[in-house]
Amino acid sequence: MKRQKPRPPLPRKLNLLEYFPYHLYPVMRPNQRLGLETIEANDGLATLEAPTGSGKMAIGYTFLKALAAQRLGPLFYIVPTKTQVDQLVRYHPDLIPVYGRNEHDCLYYPDLSLKADEIPTVLCPGCDHFVNQETGAVNVPGVVPCPYYLQKYQAKQAPIVVCTMAFYLFTQLFSQEWEEPAGLVIDEAHQFPRVVRNCLSYEITDYHLWRSADLLAEIDGVAAHQLRDFGRKMISIIKRKPAGQGTLLKDEEIIQLIELLDVIDAGAVERALSRAIRQGLIDVKQDRETLKQLETIVRDLRRYLHTLEYSLPTKQRHALNYTYGFYEEEMGPNDKAQYRLVIKAHYVAPIIAKILSPRTVAYSATIGDPPIFQGETGIRADVFEFGSEFSHLKTRVFMPTDTKNLAFNTRGRQDVTRTLRLVAKAARRFAQRGHRSLVVIVSEKERQKFLTLAEEERLKVLSYGNGSPAKTVAARFLGGEGDCLVGTTAQYGEGIDLPRQSAPVIFMLRPGYPHPDDPGTQFEERRFSTGQVWAIRQWRVMMEALQVRGRNIRSSDDLGVTFFMSQQFRKFLRSSLPKWLERAYRNTRTFDQCVEETMELLSRGDRGLTAGIQQ
Repeated sequence: MKRQKPRPPLPRKLNLLEYFPYHLYPVMRPNQRLGLETIEANDGLATLEAPTGSGKMAIGYTFLKALAAQRLGPLFYIVPTKTQVDQLVRYHPDLIPVYGRNEHDCLYYPDLSLKADEIPTVLCPGCDHFVNQETGAVNVPGVVPCPYYLQKYQAKQAPIVVCTMAFYLFTQLFSQEWEEPAGLVIDEAHQFPRVVRNCLSYEITDYHLWRSADLLAEIDGVAAHQLRDFGRKMISIIKRKPAGQGTLLKDEEIIQLIELLDVIDAGAVERALSRAIRQGLIDVKQDRETLKQLETIVRDLRRYLHTLEYSLPTKQRHALNYTYGFYEEEMGPNDKAQYRLVIKAHYVAPIIAKILSPRTVAYSATIGDPPIFQGETGIRADVFEFGSEFSHLKTRVFMPTDTKNLAFNTRGRQDVTRTLRLVAKAARRFAQRGHRSLVVIVSEKERQKFLTLAEEERLKVLSYGNGSPAKTVAARFLGGEGDCLVGTTAQYGEGIDLPRQSAPVIFMLRPGYPHPDDPGTQFEERRFSTGQVWAIRQWRVMMEALQVRGRNIRSSDDLGVTFFMSQQFRKFLRSSLPKWLERAYRNTRTFDQCVEETMELLSRGDRGLTAGIQQ
């Protein structure tokens, strides 16, 4: 990992306001001006909390364009998802996107219609279509360039690169194909830790270990034997745990696995693998899947080793990761793997801090408690909170007085079902008046229960499953299909925009506190004090609640309300609201009274829209 350079000052004559893209945004909003002035006053290092609709995208774009004008680079604008990359480039066509291998077709096996990430990378340099990253030339003149390596080469020549957080992480942490960025913009910055945790978590199964060892035996018998030793020890350790649930490994068990991994010479295996492919000892087509898995294991051996080591505490630090085992006592007819070793990244703030630019602008509509945000994300810049141009009169945040507390240890057997039926009945009433709803729940079991209840209440519901992805279903809903969209917080808590009254009513069932038996829950309780654990979890559910609330308020023209159903929200909801939204909070009305107030608010909004159209 490259060491960060000292942060040089911004050029004296750099005036961010001069680079504002008036050709794209005819008027500079107050928050945009304040944001740019704040960034410049802080030498290009700031975290901004600004409500949805504040024009944060234009702030980040202006900042990077100003740096590009000074011939500083490379410059990155990063977002959580590919959809957001697409959106950013659609608004700013001069920005150059770069996508991961899974977004590009592979030309190595033209008859198989595979994506690039399904192909072992060891095959790429010898492919006719490979694009040299120094010159941009293909291996065989005249052939179609590899889409993945071509767009990566083009992005390296661009002044500003747009990519996902995951792509940026691997670029800066592992491949180091770009120099340290001269400027970095992080949109939806509160999501960065979750993305990094997902990227740096690994799963090793008995099935893939044995398949890889069999293939490896043909080129390196010693390494194959060592890999099987690791697999046998892994299974032996996991079998001591209860079946059907994830169980944390003990420190001594992790040490045993580290010792077995440490003897495998990953570099020698990689060289032997390349040599076997060149000599035709491996059928690159017939053994493609196994070759891909073997390459992954060989490539990731060092990562496995490091992540396992990070699962152990030292004198200088607590454990940063956690490792757990899982197995099924009996395998199903379609199951391939019976034993799984899962290594989960947890404390990722130091990793994020290492890959930031000396000039990093981060922003989000939800920052919450700055110290906790900084501790979770590793983004240590000062946090500046901006107000909203949105009127609190056009929204409501309801905390009804008579709904149930749906916490695991306090709710009754039928409380969840009764609450979901209450939501379904209310959504049906709203639909009869022409108002559509979004229902956000936590678990898959709750989603299935709501679908059953909605059918009983004759509510036209859209949801994912049976081959219909969540994004596709959301697009259908935005197109006007159905009266109610339902999904988990993982699918619809963020990343879905429902503007212009497409779903003016949102119901959030309960906060997503982790299950007590989850290995991650147990790890946090061991690693942190009770007070620290509670503060971090409260911050997470606060962020979750605020993100859900913002799904239907995307601009100053929108109108919408959010019902928070479980009494668990009462403990923190009001204190989590930004100041401009506090006057929209209602916590002294029954559920039925909240429904009636919503009807009146939406009716006034409809009359206002009708009057505007007539005028």
